[in-house]
Amino acid sequence: MGSIITARPFATSSLSLPPNSYIYCIKAVGRSLAAISSDDSLRVFDPVTLQVSADRVFENVHTGLVCLENVSVEVESVVTAGRDGYVRCWDLRSGKKTVELKDEKSTPFLSLAIAPGGTAVAAGTELTHSQATVQIWDLRSPQSPAARYVECHNDDVTELCYHPSRASTLLSGSTDGLVNIYDTTIADEDDSLIEVFNHEASIHHAGFLTDTDVYALSHDEQLSIYRMTSPDEGESADDEPYPIVFGDMRPRLSCEYIVDIATNSGSAVIAAGSHSTSTMDLIPLHHSVGWELDMSRTVRLWKAHDEEIVRTIYIESQSSTIYTGGEDGVIKAWRPDEAVNSFAHFRSTRTKRKRDSVADEKRRKPY
Repeated sequence: MGSIITARPFATSSLSLPPNSYIYCIKAVGRSLAAISSDDSLRVFDPVTLQVSADRVFENVHTGLVCLENVSVEVESVVTAGRDGYVRCWDLRSGKKTVELKDEKSTPFLSLAIAPGGTAVAAGTELTHSQATVQIWDLRSPQSPAARYVECHNDDVTELCYHPSRASTLLSGSTDGLVNIYDTTIADEDDSLIEVFNHEASIHHAGFLTDTDVYALSHDEQLSIYRMTSPDEGESADDEPYPIVFGDMRPRLSCEYIVDIATNSGSAVIAAGSHSTSTMDLIPLHHSVGWELDMSRTVRLWKAHDEEIVRTIYIESQSSTIYTGGEDGVIKAWRPDEAVNSFAHFRSTRTKRKRDSVADEKRRKPY
């Protein structure tokens, strides 16, 4: 491993949360940041001082608030979902709820995603009465779901993510171990399911690393990367070996848990935490021959949230600022000691090389 770059906090805030609150998620909204927490509140705060004003606190957003997504980083509009079976859209400038969507059976929602352009929202439910669903609404006509997938998962839908450039391509992950890819323009549920990756472990996080590559991270920290089928070639987009199986990331990264994988324009960063040592490391995941860890560019956050678990991370590229939120109910803003350009620092300087062997034909085996 090369020398580790240290990041230090320049601002810390509890956002005036009640005692024993957890921070669940941080998102960029216009020139501000927004966070949701275990007291069912949504709070908008300044990205430099981390201070929140009273008129930027939205209380009782849901009964059991669990999800937050921004419409885009430029617009002060967000969507939330909760265990109460509601999805709600909010205009943060006016402080008003603009749209309310409801599961017809009041099934708890566990996951949420917004399509590029903000015209569609998808929400995934908890397994209830032997059924877990993915529901999609067109926000231009939100009276009822435009689609409901009721057979694609047989356990909690824990992750949803739209393709970064194709608004009709949706990913879902579940505790049944499957990561599904849908074409939402196809009305029939069976036909809309265009690809299935069997991670063989309960999905904690999943998403798109590139236009073709998908990562899956399990609740027991097993990481693999899969490649989507090329529609033109009927095979993976090139001849690299997929899936790429990293296995349990805890011994590989000397950590105790993985917060998530942050992505931006083809760059990926693994956030690995250790509550016993009060640290969090940011390790680049580079694309050369397949995908590789680059430990030489690790950024370490010392005394991250003391012994508490870090729940969320947001990296702001322009200002080289790292934001974290944890189970201590605190948000911290960090900058590296050395001048690095956040995601640009994590990008690989290596050139991509070809390999001779063919792709693993079992990479998309659904069962």
